[in-house]
Amino acid sequence: MKSILKSAALGLLATSAIVGAAFSQDTVRVAFVPQIQGIPYYVAMEEGANRAAEAFGVEYIQQGPTSTNAADQLRIFESFVSQGVDVVGVSPVDVETLKPAIASARAQGIHVITSDADAAGSEREFYVAQAMDQDLGYTILDEMVSRTGPDAKIAIISDAPTIASLNAWIAAIQERAETEYPDLEIVSVDHTDGTASRAFQFATDAMTRNPDLAGIIGIASTTCPGIGQAVEAAGRQGQIVTAGFCSPNTVKDYVLSDAMTYSVLWNPADLGYLTVWAGKQVADGVAFEAEPAVEGLEANVRWLEDEKILLLGDPMVFTKENIEQFDF
Repeated sequence: MKSILKSAALGLLATSAIVGAAFSQDTVRVAFVPQIQGIPYYVAMEEGANRAAEAFGVEYIQQGPTSTNAADQLRIFESFVSQGVDVVGVSPVDVETLKPAIASARAQGIHVITSDADAAGSEREFYVAQAMDQDLGYTILDEMVSRTGPDAKIAIISDAPTIASLNAWIAAIQERAETEYPDLEIVSVDHTDGTASRAFQFATDAMTRNPDLAGIIGIASTTCPGIGQAVEAAGRQGQIVTAGFCSPNTVKDYVLSDAMTYSVLWNPADLGYLTVWAGKQVADGVAFEAEPAVEGLEANVRWLEDEKILLLGDPMVFTKENIEQFDF
């Protein structure tokens, strides 16, 4: 299995090198390394980024690992640095793995930004945030409690334990539970390997161990299909409240079948668009205003100078009533 993944990663790097060679030298070149390649969330992010690249005359390339693997992500990040792109954006799988590479890229005069997930304590220049971690954690738990009641039992299923953004959302959920819902019981917090099958197993185990389990929260798009499948397999559609930070297309069928109750997220296409716009600004040496006007983007963007965060906006809640209005 490791040899297969290694071959896949090397193939991705070769592709990146070929595309990189085609970059013209008179335009700003922005590259982005997501946590994983090919899932609907990052596909939508790439679509928005490509739209911004066309609007602002930027050359853009996006490539990520085939699984949430920190070593593979690092190799792709370093390949973009070696190609000499102007800006490298990254959504870190493991911050500690990337810190030396970020410092090295900065020393070579390459701008490094984070988007979708941050690299706290690194030398990244700023973070393009989809929403504040606290707002996301509070929103998903408040929505859960409004459906389960404040004394329910819930389980949490996340992706890799090294992903800082996911851990921050879990921490916000736990803090909200402690301060606002002291009778709520979080029965388990499990971490997958980035596969739906592992999330399916954790969700099934949680329901089996806790017959009175009232809710399950998935802390990544990769977990949502597995949770929905587990609820369907258990025949508990409409009986257990399930939610996640998942793109509408990832969970639409489960929401419509009542295997998934709601999703909390943002528009990843807008996040991709904002990331490319921000990359162009930093490459051109343009400072952000407190409330930047981003041409082509309908969002209440804010620049938080002290935190070095460019904020897209507030979380969105997708339910059976509105999920078919979105396509990402």
